[in-house]
Amino acid sequence: MPFKYLIENPPEKTLRYLALFGALLIIIMMPVVIGLLEMSNYSGTIEETQLGFSGTYIKSKFIPMSNHEMSLFILANIFDYFFMLGYGIFFFSAALLLARRLTKGSIWSKIGCCMAILGIVSACCDGLENIFLLSMASNPINFPNWWAIGHSCFALAKFIQMYIAIGGIILMTLVIVVSRLIKRNVDKGG
Repeated sequence: MPFKYLIENPPEKTLRYLALFGALLIIIMMPVVIGLLEMSNYSGTIEETQLGFSGTYIKSKFIPMSNHEMSLFILANIFDYFFMLGYGIFFFSAALLLARRLTKGSIWSKIGCCMAILGIVSACCDGLENIFLLSMASNPINFPNWWAIGHSCFALAKFIQMYIAIGGIILMTLVIVVSRLIKRNVDKGG
């Protein structure tokens, strides 16, 4: 039932506008977030912070930061919510637009609906991850180490779902292209 609803709603025109809006948010917010993070001089890597499950490591990266740098780090992570909104909307819209170009009720159409949902859920996990990160940044030396574990759990969930959604969107695109090439070839009698 939810797949039938997603195949019909929201309307195609709305999805196109949403996809464009999501893409624009991504394009605008990515350099803003990256720029603010670079200006903050936060030296942690994705592997060691987002996927490190270590409060001790994150504290070691916060300690050398000045108050101004920590403010920039917090600001970057607040602006990151707009980036999340952008990619969540884009994945949702792109996946549904592609799913609607596939045979209604087919496994690929259902996969498209799942990818649309995963796009939204991955952005929500990212938002929860940032709640932990902002909480840690508000008390950079004395936060409980388990906050880093919560942070990393949501980061891992985000990355897994995001990569599955991207992979599904790429696969659906390939299925559409190949099926059109086959149909064109059959129509030409070849």
